Amino acid sequence: MSKEIKRIEYELTSLIRKAVFRDQSERKIGILERSAYLLMRQLDEYGPSRLKELAEAFKLDISTLSRQAAALESKELIQRFSDPSDGRVSLFDLTELGKEKLAVDSRMRLEWYEGLLEGWSDEEKKLFGELLVRMNGAFDE
Repeated sequence: MSKEIKRIEYELTSLIRKAVFRDQSERKIGILERSAYLLMRQLDEYGPSRLKELAEAFKLDISTLSRQAAALESKELIQRFSDPSDGRVSLFDLTELGKEKLAVDSRMRLEWYEGLLEGWSDEEKKLFGELLVRMNGAFDE
């Protein structure tokens, strides 16, 4: 293995560990749990979705997504309704309360990342974003 690959592996592993630790600590960013935030962001970006579509998007078992959705539904952050094209199927979407909570959480996270990357040039931030998109895409292949 090249030293570049070893460095990437180590840095990604460290980054993931630090992100998970922060998300589970008292220094957590935002008010929503990571899984709730991601599910709500998905609905905000792509609109009403079936449970199966959500599970596929996150590479999770349907039962796991079902539990997450039920928890958000009980907090009235998302709602379930019949798919107009097939009444046997349910769709999930954000409620107004969910949109409000997501907006607050999103703003807090964006402000935190803005502070974290304060010393970076616009070009560095742009390149880093592009490389993250490319890396995430590689995981989907």
